[in-house]
Amino acid sequence: MLRKSITLSLQEEVDLIKNKGGFAISLSNPSFNARNLENIDLNNYNIQGLLSGENKLKEIARKKLFSNWKTNNLKNDVLITNGAKAALYCVFKTVANKNNTNIGIINPNWPTYIDLINLCNANSLFFNTYYENNFDIDLNSLDIFLKKNKLKLLVLSSPNNPCGKIYDKKTINSLIKICSSNNCYLVIDESFSSMVFEKKLKNVSHLLNNKYLIIINSFSKNYHLQGLRLGAILASDKLIEKFTNIHIAINGAPNSLSQYLISKFSNKLLQSSNLTKKKKYITTFLKSKNVEFYDPDGSFYLFPKIKNKKNFTNISNKKGLFFIRGNYFGSNKYNNFYRFCFEKKQNELEKIVNIMDKYEIY
Repeated sequence: MLRKSITLSLQEEVDLIKNKGGFAISLSNPSFNARNLENIDLNNYNIQGLLSGENKLKEIARKKLFSNWKTNNLKNDVLITNGAKAALYCVFKTVANKNNTNIGIINPNWPTYIDLINLCNANSLFFNTYYENNFDIDLNSLDIFLKKNKLKLLVLSSPNNPCGKIYDKKTINSLIKICSSNNCYLVIDESFSSMVFEKKLKNVSHLLNNKYLIIINSFSKNYHLQGLRLGAILASDKLIEKFTNIHIAINGAPNSLSQYLISKFSNKLLQSSNLTKKKKYITTFLKSKNVEFYDPDGSFYLFPKIKNKKNFTNISNKKGLFFIRGNYFGSNKYNNFYRFCFEKKQNELEKIVNIMDKYEIY
């Protein structure tokens, strides 16, 4: 049985308070500025759409979303999907072709992974990383973890949701080697790939040369157009064929209007420079209060450690701030953390910081 979405639960609480005239804001979701669609010509819009995605959008995906992945001798392809969630489901369903398949997740993780794995009647097994070690992966322990549990697939998000960690080239190459030696697929979820703050981590070239490697990305997040629900998968052509069959069965073709609109915004990827000031604003405040956190390499999330633990959630909710506690991200080991989305309008961020400062909510 699926859990109720914690994000939905938070939003319902926020809406209830707002409808009664009170102040409330979810620190789980970003607040995006509206995109102007008035000047987009729909006369040439093809409502039919191709079942595996428009070829033009596949090329945009290669150039924009998967630009860091260079192909060698591996025959590969791209599948356009109705959001990154649909992409992940197609992958999990393909691998979990028998009940009780073991799928590993590197923590902290996006809670949706667990829900999608449950839908596939598979088992979620967790490998923790820790703030004290900069959320680095103990590769020797991971190898043992894969062998012991006979994993069919391992999931990693980079940039990580919720902590913002980006795993470097050496780590990614080691993960590919460990997974392939254990006949285990490696899924790297790069849904925040355009949001990178560290220069040394930008435009790092990786080689797509392994049949066990699967890359997921999201047009919706990287273009600040979540409601359009459009994702993409890069993998070997044999795997893409299997993913396509499942996507067609559950979705038909990817939304053709979303594909058309994304193509019109293809030169307007979200730039991390737009987030840098916001990140600096909130991290400066947290540092002034001696709050511990991993300074994110990318994404629009922070994962601070709670300093004033007593009644943290009760006090923050009473003052209109709704956070997701860290235990929702894969382990009770993170219960003293919370996720903070700093992709908010500046006036919202200022109000949030003022409340946190006044009532010592940190």
